[in-house]
Amino acid sequence: MILFWWKEKPLRTVWKVDKDGQTSFLVGTAHFSPYRFKKTLSKLIQGVETVLFEGPLDAESMARVVQYGQHGENEPSLYKALHPDAIAEINKFLGARSDHQTAAIPYLDLIHPTNSDFLEIHTRGLRPWMTFFTIWSAFLNWKHSMDLEAFHIAQKLGKKIDYLETIEDQLAALDGIPFERIVNYLNHIGNWRVHKKIFTKAFLEGDIQQFFSMTGEFPTRCESIIAKRDPIFFKRMKLFFEKGKTVAFVGVAHIPGIRKMFLDEGYRVIQEES
Repeated sequence: MILFWWKEKPLRTVWKVDKDGQTSFLVGTAHFSPYRFKKTLSKLIQGVETVLFEGPLDAESMARVVQYGQHGENEPSLYKALHPDAIAEINKFLGARSDHQTAAIPYLDLIHPTNSDFLEIHTRGLRPWMTFFTIWSAFLNWKHSMDLEAFHIAQKLGKKIDYLETIEDQLAALDGIPFERIVNYLNHIGNWRVHKKIFTKAFLEGDIQQFFSMTGEFPTRCESIIAKRDPIFFKRMKLFFEKGKTVAFVGVAHIPGIRKMFLDEGYRVIQEES
């Protein structure tokens, strides 16, 4: 029998949030992950009544994101904007992986190319953010999504599931990622191996300060994804946290802003140890 225990890791990006005797949990997720966190997630979800996610994770909603991301005919061309050296490096590194579906979630599934120009194939007709996430997920080659894992556990346990935003909100946020940030990050693919290593170490250790020290240039660390959405997430999350027995899953980049908002409202927010 083959055992996969090494793929299961303790989750250290969990914060206990309480006020007036009502306790809930705030979880920073990695939308892509090489590991599963089933044990910790199951324990967290088992002990609450309501489970919150950033946005809908059902198959129909994911299909909408895919369809939308694949219609970027009127968007600026990443291929034309990138430096030739970056194009060559991306093709060299990722072209070899083009036979595999490497995305952690359905809307980032790769389109199988028919020639050696991986990048050109994956930029043709797509929205810039869809192109970026396709390439980034292929580079990571990570098979798991914490969000989906938690979603499926919550479904199995029969918990109430709710969302902090709509699919329309998510798509608007993705469209707001600055084109130049995507171009800049793709132009520096040579740095990605180091970023991958540091990110993984910081996340597994629950070290938020270290995580943010090396992700400032990441395309999604922008106003559209973080600053504009944090207050929206917090406002809706607070309605549930006031009643307690809730766990909310948001991308780990949202944790500092949301944590501060809870502290400003008089909540006690303490990082859990596992």
